[in-house]
Amino acid sequence: MSVTAIVGAQWGDEGKGRVVDYLAQKAQVVIRFQGGDNAGHTVINDKGKFALHIIPSGIFNPDTTCIIGAGTVVNFDTLEIELASIAKVGVEGKNLFIDRRAHLILPFHCQLDGAEEASKKSGWAVGTTKRGIGPCYSDKAARVGIRASDILDPDRLRTRLEMLLPQKNRQLAHYGLPEANIEELMEKCGKWASRFGNRIIDTLPVLREAVTAKKDVLLEGQLGIMRDLDWGIYPYTTSSNPSAGGACSGAGLSPRHIDEVIGVVKAYSTSVGGGPFPTELCDADGEKLRSVGLEFGATTGRPRRCGWFDAVATSFSCWINGFTGIAITKLDILDTFETIKICTGYTIDGVLVTDLPDTSGQEKAVPVYEEMEGWMTSTAEARAWNDLPPKAQAYVLRLAELTGAPIKFISVGPERDQIIIL
Repeated sequence: MSVTAIVGAQWGDEGKGRVVDYLAQKAQVVIRFQGGDNAGHTVINDKGKFALHIIPSGIFNPDTTCIIGAGTVVNFDTLEIELASIAKVGVEGKNLFIDRRAHLILPFHCQLDGAEEASKKSGWAVGTTKRGIGPCYSDKAARVGIRASDILDPDRLRTRLEMLLPQKNRQLAHYGLPEANIEELMEKCGKWASRFGNRIIDTLPVLREAVTAKKDVLLEGQLGIMRDLDWGIYPYTTSSNPSAGGACSGAGLSPRHIDEVIGVVKAYSTSVGGGPFPTELCDADGEKLRSVGLEFGATTGRPRRCGWFDAVATSFSCWINGFTGIAITKLDILDTFETIKICTGYTIDGVLVTDLPDTSGQEKAVPVYEEMEGWMTSTAEARAWNDLPPKAQAYVLRLAELTGAPIKFISVGPERDQIIIL
């Protein structure tokens, strides 16, 4: 029995939902510890294919308590839609709860998100999903945000909104947007309270009991370390910390209680949004990765930028997060590549570097590759290490060597059983 943090080790979209869904079959508690509905975790199981934007990926196990943690920002309208989508296949979601301390995304957050992004100079756009994530986290940091618990107390909610709205309406007016109306917001929040009030709880006693009883607990992050507010490609980042450290604060857990930190990586690299992406392939190989891997954002549908595996970035991620193991997803997408490349360093202004530079350095980085022979055969039926072709084994072992963490899981397809446990 253990507490395991599942963390994106690249730019996001690594397949964290795939890993959490698999592990959640035996887990008692799954906690989304940061972010909002700006990222989608794709889960494929016997009930179908689902893109979960805010609901934890363990929701399909009725025996798993699923928590949207204090470190998240929540749009209850999105939550309503997601609950309706899983209800169609018989998943009631009665095992889902929201921490009282989670902050709420209100309509003006989404309006401001889009307007602020549109106002940025060419080349400086973050690539926001316009879901209101950044403005909501900004309010949280400025200590003017609205928490989930606030909608359970109408008098407190009105007082908080009365303090907040003058500032927000000035911002909205700056962009030529209509003012937010306090009565409309009170009505919306009242409906949210009626619909979700019984799910808004103090989740800390639940987590404390689970840890004390040595139950299996999964901490599920969104996006990846390269989008981390502090350590990612700032300013092209999210507004929270999708790191193992962020898992502690977002879930409400001491670092000493975490037993395992699993970094999830694709067998290649992808990115959605702006900012440097040194191994990006704007050629036939990049297009092949995108088409074969179905690399389109689960939240926006935008085509993902695709490139070879970046061991420099992943080694950096391993250090920051302290990975005890790596989960490699989508190994099967490389089945038809005759040659596969791995980035082992960069040249910046003619100088070789093997440590990840900050954003300004990455913008000038030219990848240095080593080449490996592809295995040119399907891995989709592999269920054990020895089922993999020797050249696929060699590739996986090289990734482990370069990143500095052992390989714990290898997925060779989207289905729940298409996974190799090491």
